[in-house]
Amino acid sequence: MEIQSKVLTRLTRCRVEGRALRWICDPASFDFTSTRDVNPGRAFLGQRKALEALRMGFEMTSPGYNLFLCGLTGNGKMQLVEQFARRYAHHRADAPDRCYVQNFSDVRRPCLLEVPGGKGSRIELDVSALVGRLQVELEKVPERNWRSCARNLLDVRMPALIKRHPFPAVRAWLEQWRKRFLRLLPGVLIEDFELNCLGQPAFGKGPHIVSETNPTHANLFGWIGRRSVAEGPPRPHFTEIRRGAFLEADGGVLILDAADLLQSPGSWTTLSNCLKYGTLEIMDGDPSSPARTGTIKPQPIPLSVKVVLVGDYPLYDYLFENDPDFQDVFKIRIDFSSETRLTSKVLRRDVPALVSSVCESERLLPLAPSAVARVAEYGVRRAGRQNKISTQTGVYEDVLREADYWARQEGRRKVTAGHVERAIDEAIERVNLVEKKISEMIADGTILIATSGARVGQVNGLAIYDMGDYFFGKPSRITAETSVGQGGIINIERESGFSGRSHDKGVQILCGYLRSCFAQSRPMSLTASVCFEQSYSGIDGDSASTTEIFAILSSLSGLPIRQDIAVTGSLSQKGDVQPIGGVNEKIEGFFDCVQVGKPTGHEGVIIPRKNLADLMLRKDVVAAVGAGRFHIYAIDTVEEGIEILTGVEAGRRRKNGSYAEGTVFHEVDRRLEELAENLRKYEE
Repeated sequence: MEIQSKVLTRLTRCRVEGRALRWICDPASFDFTSTRDVNPGRAFLGQRKALEALRMGFEMTSPGYNLFLCGLTGNGKMQLVEQFARRYAHHRADAPDRCYVQNFSDVRRPCLLEVPGGKGSRIELDVSALVGRLQVELEKVPERNWRSCARNLLDVRMPALIKRHPFPAVRAWLEQWRKRFLRLLPGVLIEDFELNCLGQPAFGKGPHIVSETNPTHANLFGWIGRRSVAEGPPRPHFTEIRRGAFLEADGGVLILDAADLLQSPGSWTTLSNCLKYGTLEIMDGDPSSPARTGTIKPQPIPLSVKVVLVGDYPLYDYLFENDPDFQDVFKIRIDFSSETRLTSKVLRRDVPALVSSVCESERLLPLAPSAVARVAEYGVRRAGRQNKISTQTGVYEDVLREADYWARQEGRRKVTAGHVERAIDEAIERVNLVEKKISEMIADGTILIATSGARVGQVNGLAIYDMGDYFFGKPSRITAETSVGQGGIINIERESGFSGRSHDKGVQILCGYLRSCFAQSRPMSLTASVCFEQSYSGIDGDSASTTEIFAILSSLSGLPIRQDIAVTGSLSQKGDVQPIGGVNEKIEGFFDCVQVGKPTGHEGVIIPRKNLADLMLRKDVVAAVGAGRFHIYAIDTVEEGIEILTGVEAGRRRKNGSYAEGTVFHEVDRRLEELAENLRKYEE
C-alpha cells in the first residue's frame, strides 16, 4: 500500500516505543536478600481512607453504627476483617450470663435472669444439685409426707443457696421457686424447676470477636429444642433454649458475609430487628415456616453487638433500596479499593511486608528480590494501570502458594522470579482451553481473520472474551456496506438480538459523528450496515465504535484498509478516540493471532492514546515491539487512525465545508453527495 509522506510522519508520531509498554520492577530496589529478612506487615496495601473509616466505625458506640464493608475479595476476607476488628475494636464491659427459668404464671413465656458473667453456670449446677437431692429424698418417704420432707430440706438448703448467689433477681426467683414447688406437690413436674444458662461469655484481653461462616437462622439467633416432660411426647421446653452467634458476640463484634446471610430464610429480617430494637428473641423452629405448633416464646434478651457485614456494591445497593431500615442500622459503609497508587513506599516497604506476611502465615518458602519484583509486576498488571497496584490480598496469596509449589518441586529453598512466572503461566494454562480453541479455528481458517493485504470496508476489531475466572482478547472481523437510502446505520447485531445496550449506544454515536462531518449542508442520504462477522453470541461495549467508523469510512471512500493492523477504541461524536478496558489482553490476542500465520513484521494494533498508562504487556510482546516485529500506534482522533489504516491523509474541513481532493474525507463527502443525488432522482 502506498503511503503519503504526511501519513508517514503521522505513523512515526503515533508509534509507541517499547519502554512505554510495560512497567518493570528492578529487584535492586529492594534491600533484602530474601523475604525472611522482612518483618511481616499488614495483610493489605494502601486503604488509608478505609482504615480511618473502620476505626471510626468500631469506636462509635451509638446505636446503628454497624459496618458494611464493600470491595474485599478472596477466601481470606473474613479472617482479614477479624484482624481489623482486633486492631480497632475496643474492649467493652463483660456481658452478663443469660439464664432462662420457668414462668409459673405463663409457661409459654420463659423468664430471663441476668447474672454477672461467669456466675450462671455455677447457679445452674447448684439448682440442678438441689433438684436432684429433692428427687432422692422424696423417693424415700410416702407421698403423703412429701410436702413436709421437701419443706425441711428446702429450709436447710435454700438459705445457703441464696447466700452463695446473692443477686436480687436470683433471690426473688428462688423464693418464688420454693413456694411454687411446695404448692404443686405431689403433682410437681421436676423439669420445670431447673435453670438453663445459655453459656458463659468470653473473657480475656481485647475485644470479643465472633465470625459466623454459616449464618443460618439457628446458628445466628439460637433455637429451642424438644424435651419429653412427665413421659409425654417431646415438646419445646425452656431447658432446651440454645444460644447462637449473635448472643455469643454480645459486647463485642459479629462478622458475617452478607451474601450468605441473605441466602438464609428469615436471617436478614431478624438481624435487622435485633439491631433496630437492641433485643434478641430466640424463636422456636424455622422462622420461614407458616405455622409452628407447641411454640414457647422466651423473654427477649437486651444486648449490644457491633455487626460487620462483608459484601459487594450490588448487594449494598439492593439492601439500601429495598429495606427502609437498612440505612438506620448500618450507618457506615466502608469502601475498600481494589487498587492503590504505586509509590516508592508501597513498592519498597508494603509489598515485601505483605509477601513476608503471607509466607509466614502459610509457611511458604521465602522469596528472592527478583521474585518479589515479579509479584509486584503481576499486581500492577491486575490493577490495570502502570501507576497502580492491586490491593486484593487473594491475588497475591494464590500466586505465592503456587510459586512455592514449583520451587519445592525443584528442591529449592527460595522462590525465584522463574517460579513466580511459572505459577502465573500455569494458572492461565488451566483455564485457557477456549482461548486455544479459538486460536486453532483462526489458524485453520474456520474463523476468517486476515492479517495481510488490504480490503475495502473491512477492519480487524478486538474483542474480549470473558470466561468468568479468565478473560482474553481475540480479533474479530468487522465489515460495513453502504448504499443509497435513509436508513442510517443498521446494527446487524442489534437486529439479530446479539447487541447489548452499550454497543447500541456506540453505533448511535457513529451516526452523530458522520452527521457532524458530512451532513451540515445536506441531509444524510445513507444506509449502512455494520456487522461482527462469525459472531453468534452477545456483543456489548462501545470499544469497537472506532473500528466500525473506520469500516464505514472505507466503504464510502472506496479506500482499502490494512488488514495487518487491528483496532480498538471508543468514539465520541466529536471524533475523539476514548480509552477502553482490557487493552493488554486485546493487544496480546492479536499478537498471538499474527504469530500463528506468517508474520511480516508490519503487523500492529491501534489503541487510544489515553490507554498508554494501562499498558502492562507480556514480555514477548514487548520484545517483538522493541525488535520492530510488531507495532503499537496510539491515537487521539479518527483522523489519525484512518490515515494509519489507509495510508491516505484524512483531510480537514475548509470554511466552505468541503475537503481537499485526494483525502479520505473528500472521497467520503463525494460519495455521500452521489448517494443524495441518486436518492433525489429516484424519488422524482
